[in-house]
Amino acid sequence: MKTLVLWALRMKAFWKKEWKYGVTALAGGVLVCVLWSGIYAANIQRGIADGVVRFHVLANSDTAADQNLKLDVRDAVLASFGEKLEGCSSKGESMALLAAYKEEIRQTAAAEIARQGYDYPVSVSLVREDFPEKTYGNLVFPAGVYDAVRIEIGEAKGHNWWCVLYPQMCYVDAAWGEPTAEGRERLQKNLTPEEYAVVSAAEQTNKAPKIKLKIVEMWQGD
Repeated sequence: MKTLVLWALRMKAFWKKEWKYGVTALAGGVLVCVLWSGIYAANIQRGIADGVVRFHVLANSDTAADQNLKLDVRDAVLASFGEKLEGCSSKGESMALLAAYKEEIRQTAAAEIARQGYDYPVSVSLVREDFPEKTYGNLVFPAGVYDAVRIEIGEAKGHNWWCVLYPQMCYVDAAWGEPTAEGRERLQKNLTPEEYAVVSAAEQTNKAPKIKLKIVEMWQGD
């Protein structure tokens, strides 16, 4: 009987030790998966950012008049410079062109503002900074650092309008604000299959993209 009790105690200690090791190993595995997912998600976002230039126009305020002026400034700038970007074959080329025409872009925006009877100052800058997750039609661009052209009208305290300037996707459907099929095709050619799968996931699922451990799930939690 004594031998049986000793055996039972040894087995209890053995399984307690094994359970402890198992839990530790499981926790370690989960931690590795989480870290790997974070690295993978960051790499995907950087890849997307490396392939695009964003265009933002910030209104003076959120009044209807200022918001309409913002859209008119957008139209004037795109009408003057959109076609120039059509010939760019790389992001670097498009950034160089935008830098060269930055003052001319500002003058175009200022002329439209003055034409409508406003005296707001306007600035144009090429920035590289953090942006929140943004939706463009059914395409969703994850939060992260992007290069962008920013036009700020007046105090620039109103909501902004945005699109992808390179590859050229700034010709949107007037009714729905949807990127054109041609624009989607350009974007797809500029990104890897995995990167485009993240950006276009909402088109397939009607949900914001989530980078999964396998391919697509981690841009935002439920």
